[in-house]
Amino acid sequence: MKILVIGANGNTGTRVVRMLVAGVHEPVAMIRDREQKAKFDALHVLSVIGDLEYPLDSAIEGCDAVMFAAGSGGHTGKDKTVLVDHIGAIRAIVTAQVHGARRFIMLSSLNADVNSQSPIAHYHKAKAHADHHLQETDLDYTIVCPGRLTDEPGTGRITATSQLFGRGHTSRENLAQVLVACLDLDNTIGKRFALLDGDTPLSEALRTL
Repeated sequence: MKILVIGANGNTGTRVVRMLVAGVHEPVAMIRDREQKAKFDALHVLSVIGDLEYPLDSAIEGCDAVMFAAGSGGHTGKDKTVLVDHIGAIRAIVTAQVHGARRFIMLSSLNADVNSQSPIAHYHKAKAHADHHLQETDLDYTIVCPGRLTDEPGTGRITATSQLFGRGHTSRENLAQVLVACLDLDNTIGKRFALLDGDTPLSEALRTL
């Protein structure tokens, strides 16, 4: 499959691109800044310019799948969270529908809830609104909800559960492995699940969802 990775230049997105290019799928890195192109040229990965605050047709057209690994980041205001994590995500979903990109992998968050009262409620609300919109479509979606992200080495061992609220950590390496693995696991289609570092081998945990 030809897969558009939205948020490709981010910490998790870059890991996803590297794993995809080492496998059987063809990644396309969506970047906002032309200066980021050299990074993906070095990986022999096609890149396209795109911004979640503007139409995405030229980026998504011709792709079979979309991997949404973008985020407004922890140093931006609440308005940017809404524009990127909520409205931008929905823009990507709608554009995928328009252009026939049937498979959609969404990177969400543990504790995403439209009624969140958490210290980062604006983020959890934005993610929840995007998740719910995706769930109402006819796309072959998978929604992955990690805990607090860390840069710890990936162990390849996780906990995957339908319990979407709680606390825990998820290494970005494990997260990227799961996002990529879900592309080829039909049993993850139509699923929204929490992902934490754990003790079960990744492939086993995902196949039992």
